[in-house]
Amino acid sequence: MIILFWILGFIAIVTLLIYLRYFLPLRKNEDGFEYVSVEDDGIVRELSREEQGYLKEKFHPTDGARPYIKSRYNSKTPDGKIGGYIERKRVPQRIEIIEQKMDKETWRRNWLFMLKDLTNLEYQKQTWLNPKNTNPYYSFVEFMCSYFDDLNLTDGYKRLIESNFVSTQEYESIEKWHKLLAGYNSPQNEDYDNQAVLNDEKWLEILDLGKESIENLKPKLNSIERSLLI
Repeated sequence: MIILFWILGFIAIVTLLIYLRYFLPLRKNEDGFEYVSVEDDGIVRELSREEQGYLKEKFHPTDGARPYIKSRYNSKTPDGKIGGYIERKRVPQRIEIIEQKMDKETWRRNWLFMLKDLTNLEYQKQTWLNPKNTNPYYSFVEFMCSYFDDLNLTDGYKRLIESNFVSTQEYESIEKWHKLLAGYNSPQNEDYDNQAVLNDEKWLEILDLGKESIENLKPKLNSIERSLLI
């Protein structure tokens, strides 16, 4: 009986140590998405809308595309890097979680990807209407939010042109498309009805204009940026 108590006590201690090391919340409850990102330089930042969608996806345990989730801030990957996703509550209280700020190169890359996604009807059909899709990013609502909100385009391109993120000539190539997109309302204002949007003639007109706009934009980009639109 004494041996049994020793075994149970040992198991309880081990369980407690594992909980304290890998699961104990290290900060108070905070608003925001459940996960954040630890960068290789140790900075912890909020996630983009696309990253949040990726972490909301349901993956099979053996799926190699599953995101890497760290249990401890200081834990490292096999190649010795500290970067990776982590639960917000597992970030030490002393470490600030900063808002995601994009430099010019990152912003332009994301901008070009969104231009491509928002003008590709087949891609929208494949992702928005996929019954097996578990990533909320693949929807009309999230595409629009990623473009206008995440790229700080709610008020237009003026500030971004002034900050030299976009040239006047580049903006002029997509100006008409951008304004039509900004003024678009989904059928019956049902933004979550992806099928209705994809069947809407006004939406299809915006897509067609977007393709033309991208062709006008390409000559104003460098070769690397042009390749992102292929």
